Amino acid sequence: MPGSVVPSPQALELLGALLTGDWETADACEARYVREGSGLVSAYLHWHMERGLRSLRYVEK
Repeated sequence: MPGSVVPSPQALELLGALLTGDWETADACEARYVREGSGLVSAYLHWHMERGLRSLRYVEK
């Protein structure tokens, strides 16, 4: 579908690890996949809430 995102397998692995509490896998993830996963979660929240989430910038720090 045009405009849709295709996440990398590593980003999906990270998100799965976060969902299941697999902190060892999440901590071992490369920074670029952490950024990708963070961007996916941020975009999802923005879309779902139909507005920005101002406090998200504090979580990202």
